[in-house]
Amino acid sequence: MLKIIWNREDFEKISDKILSEFNIQVTDDPNEVPEHKVGLLLDSDNVAIIEKLIKKLMMEKQTMIFPTQSGYLQINVQEINYLEAFGDDIFMHVEHDQSQQIKQPLYQLEGMLKPYHFIRIGKSFIVNASKIRYIRTAFNAKLDLELLDGTHLEVSRSFVKDFKNAIGIQKKED
Repeated sequence: MLKIIWNREDFEKISDKILSEFNIQVTDDPNEVPEHKVGLLLDSDNVAIIEKLIKKLMMEKQTMIFPTQSGYLQINVQEINYLEAFGDDIFMHVEHDQSQQIKQPLYQLEGMLKPYHFIRIGKSFIVNASKIRYIRTAFNAKLDLELLDGTHLEVSRSFVKDFKNAIGIQKKED
């Protein structure tokens, strides 16, 4: 049996996601863990789970710094819904209907954010895959994405195949 001790407040923010995905027991027994902490209990046979769990926890906490017109913006990567380009102007749309203008090319942002499940869906758009609620087929072999905040984005025809591969819904070709 392995035991990981975690700050209770931090764990409560992500407990639903972790407990639904991993086979873990949680304890707050004062004989097992210090006050204001939570213990995560795993079978020693499932040590591989620890690596996936730690990666998941790191993704939830990851912040990045982006250059803006007036300085630098530090933001949690998971708060970003999508990025949009208008010519040389790049806008980062984040939770709570905020948007920030970023002074960094879209292709650089694509490379930086790819490990965090961001996917290019057109010449001017990159979307956070974890913010997609529905994917619907649209006219001219395009896809319509509805995000959790109700925003609709279109996956351009030339990006549909890569998008489907990235999220794992591409049909196998014979």
